[in-house]
Amino acid sequence: MSATAAAVGLTGLSAMTGSAAADANRHGISFERVVNAVDDLGLDPNGNEPIDSAIDETIEEGDVLIEFPPGTYFWEDTVAESNVNNWGIRGLGDDPTDVRFVSEKGTAKFLLKTNGGDGILIENLAIDYGFDHSGNLGLMLKADDNLRVQDVRFVGFNPTQSNGTVDNLSPQALDPDGQAIVDGLVRIGPTEIASHGHLGGDVNEGCVWVGDKHVGELIIRNSRIENTGTNAIYARKPTGSVKVEDSLFVNNNQTSIRIGGKHSYVRGCRFVVDTDNAKETNVGEFINPHAIIWETDNRGEAGGYIGDCEFIYRSAPAKTAAAVRIDGSAGRMAIYNSQFRMDADGVAAIRADDPKDPRLGITPEEPWAVTLGNVSVTGSSSGPYPAISIENRNGSTIRNSCLHLTGDRDGILIRNCDNSVIRNTNINVDGEATIFEGSDVSTSGITNSGSCPAPGDSSSGGDGTDSDDGEEEECSCSN
Repeated sequence: MSATAAAVGLTGLSAMTGSAAADANRHGISFERVVNAVDDLGLDPNGNEPIDSAIDETIEEGDVLIEFPPGTYFWEDTVAESNVNNWGIRGLGDDPTDVRFVSEKGTAKFLLKTNGGDGILIENLAIDYGFDHSGNLGLMLKADDNLRVQDVRFVGFNPTQSNGTVDNLSPQALDPDGQAIVDGLVRIGPTEIASHGHLGGDVNEGCVWVGDKHVGELIIRNSRIENTGTNAIYARKPTGSVKVEDSLFVNNNQTSIRIGGKHSYVRGCRFVVDTDNAKETNVGEFINPHAIIWETDNRGEAGGYIGDCEFIYRSAPAKTAAAVRIDGSAGRMAIYNSQFRMDADGVAAIRADDPKDPRLGITPEEPWAVTLGNVSVTGSSSGPYPAISIENRNGSTIRNSCLHLTGDRDGILIRNCDNSVIRNTNINVDGEATIFEGSDVSTSGITNSGSCPAPGDSSSGGDGTDSDDGEEEECSCSN
């Protein structure tokens, strides 16, 4: 560290003057002192001298916001602290990539690990681990309340475990009344795609991982995640709520979002899968890029919904079952005001599996009904699976919906579902409009002609362009 930074460690931040005397409130988090990383702490903006010791000192002091001028800052070791209160780091650049945190080439580690406390802010900066196909960096952030990750980008190639990888971000609220917000996260890859570890012995890590310690509320919004080798957002285990809003997901292998249960939802998001035109700089082949798997692990929980979303499948590998797959571990849930364009052969729009035979958890308590309202499915594709299938979920309802599909595909399959309803729905398909197997289904207002509303054609960034030079593509997260 520079002499100034060393002096901070000896005298404490409270002895500093100038910008350190100012206070600030950002995103509801208050700081008694605001310090400049270079002018006040003497940190190196050229990426040569490590900054982590000075970072650790400010965390222990508390009530400090460190502001970083544009530059590159070298983070040598993991900083791990408990009970972090009113502390944050914020880049001062016009773009998050103006302030970059780096470490040794090829290293795989969390730069920062927090466990508890109230008030943590990470804002307007980039975690840059390069494009060397080895190692990457992450943040594990657990707080009781008031955790905010704002406008953070993860820049680099995302390898497999054998080449050194960690989850980029693990945000968790440890108090049942606590809240964590991730707003404006961007990670576009490229990546190395691998199968499940038990099949191939090697796996990729996801972008956002939420564990069972999360018991509060997590909101992820205005974000963009592309080209993950595995799940973009993995949130199947926590008992707390997980809410994903107004975000874009493009060509994420396995699943863009794994989520489910009461108080959780996916709303206003756009999912684009076109694996034939994915990034040329990816390594490996896509296997099963689902948009959402709705599941509740061993909680066997009901509730939650998907609403106001768009799903576009232009091309996908054969093992992709559905855009939205509702696992048997999930009880009652709903999908509404959402549009599917299915131009990839073999991929269903919605598949609700049998709760008596869960694939990813335990059988939930009843009711198991699925409700689809104002859902549109369009496109031109063929396949052995109907566009929509619901199995062993009594009391399910499809209403005010529309299917218009060309190609060898059936419309709606309802199997072993009594007391179910289809009403005010257009089903214009080349195959069978409806197939009822062992089900008591009431129908009314069914038509078999006409077109249906479809999502727009723009992929909003999923055009397969490359980032070989290490520069991030410009984000456009509007839906």
